Amino acid sequence: MTMQKFAKQLKDTIQEIKNNGTAAIYCDNLISYLDEVSKSSSQNLTEIDLEKYKADLQIHIEQNKSYHASQLEMFKSVITFGQNAMRSSFLMNGGAAVALLAFIGHLAVLKPENVASFAAALMPFVFGVLAMTMTSGFTYLSQWLYASENKKSQKWGFGFNIVCIALGISSYGFFMWGMCRASFAFTQFV
Repeated sequence: MTMQKFAKQLKDTIQEIKNNGTAAIYCDNLISYLDEVSKSSSQNLTEIDLEKYKADLQIHIEQNKSYHASQLEMFKSVITFGQNAMRSSFLMNGGAAVALLAFIGHLAVLKPENVASFAAALMPFVFGVLAMTMTSGFTYLSQWLYASENKKSQKWGFGFNIVCIALGISSYGFFMWGMCRASFAFTQFV
């Protein structure tokens, strides 16, 4: 029962007692009445209150569904961006290694003495491809461990995720290192 309902009911009761000719109310009678009201069930929900509760509950359910759907889409986008980053790094390092190998093949016929400097420039690209290959394996392992119910396995999954990130960043570093070495080899070639 709300405070307004209680106050209205108390006022109506007092008004009824007054209309019956009673000029004063004994404190004991009032206390007995208030004890009776306080013991009565306060869960008298009206149909409107019940419908409002149902509507609020439905809103809460829909908000939770929306939140979880948003989190799932964010997770999917992170996976997609990670896969694209892995592909692009693999293609950059692999393409540079293949192009350098083709150049070294032609160079071996024309000027075999310059092959060593270009072969040294090839190694960082190979390491970049190796880093991305390892990232693929560790990504699978990381996701497998994350899916586990075991908290220790999930911690290992997080650790492998950090390793994947470090390998991915290092593959870009290998590409930059390879580009610098190839550039240096080309300037010495002229």
